[in-house]
Amino acid sequence: MILDPYDISDEEIMRKEFDDYELPAHDKHSINEIRKKIDANGYNALEEIESHQEFLEDMCNRLRTILRNERSIGEANWELERQIDDIKALYFELERLKKTKVKKK
Repeated sequence: MILDPYDISDEEIMRKEFDDYELPAHDKHSINEIRKKIDANGYNALEEIESHQEFLEDMCNRLRTILRNERSIGEANWELERQIDDIKALYFELERLKKTKVKKK
């Protein structure tokens, strides 16, 4: 029996599209590198901190869009919500670091 690829319901397409979204490996690697740099007190330039904050903000906005789309089809993704919270926390760590750097100048 040959299956018709066009004989798939919209619900099945949506589930395949949004089910089990996970951060790509390169994004996870970038987050880990930012954490390592914070822990090593490796930030010397405000521009680098701001650049990494912008990167995290863009990533968070992308993930929020995915989460919103998943919710629109009735899917809950707690892992994605946790990842968004972790990214926001890292963003605010950079913000505290930036304020410390500005005060030293």
